[in-house]
Amino acid sequence: MPYASLLVKIEAHVRNLFAIHMHPYLVYHNLSHTENVVRYTARLSEYYDLKPHSHFIIMAAAWFHDTGHLFGEIEGHEALSATLMEKYLGDTISKIYLNHIRQCIMATKMPVHPGNLLEMIICDADTWHLGTTDFFGEDHKVWQEVEARKGKIFDNKPALSLRFMEQHIFFTSYCIQHLSEGKRENVKRLNESIGG
Repeated sequence: MPYASLLVKIEAHVRNLFAIHMHPYLVYHNLSHTENVVRYTARLSEYYDLKPHSHFIIMAAAWFHDTGHLFGEIEGHEALSATLMEKYLGDTISKIYLNHIRQCIMATKMPVHPGNLLEMIICDADTWHLGTTDFFGEDHKVWQEVEARKGKIFDNKPALSLRFMEQHIFFTSYCIQHLSEGKRENVKRLNESIGG
């Protein structure tokens, strides 16, 4: 299987989906977020020296993992994303590969319970910003989007974000080593913002 050329086609297809079906309320789950997840997934794939077939599986999952937001609600978007992936790749790759990609996409469903390294990689790539200085800007976008899609205002956003941060863990040794300190700093700042 020509993995590299197929990934180029997948990238073009997903970019096209976002170009055609983008919604104004997707201020967080947009192409920029997908590009970030793809970039972090590639970084982890290189770090763990994944075999070509594993690299293909995880990169395909990263490109497709949030496409469901374009066609449905927040709840269930992972399954819809996996279905969109299968619809596009179904005649191109084996059912075994389709299933592995689906499992990686479904691993991002909260609360996450990754079962292997590939699933750990995509979960960490998807929440990478929690351990960076981008956290507060990205968290603001998350809440903008949630409030627009739910049609209601959340008064206790910092407390809800703090609860999410306290329940979240990084799974890969790379992210534990490189992002944990930044995450602790973000938790500290959240606590300070709510007088904790």
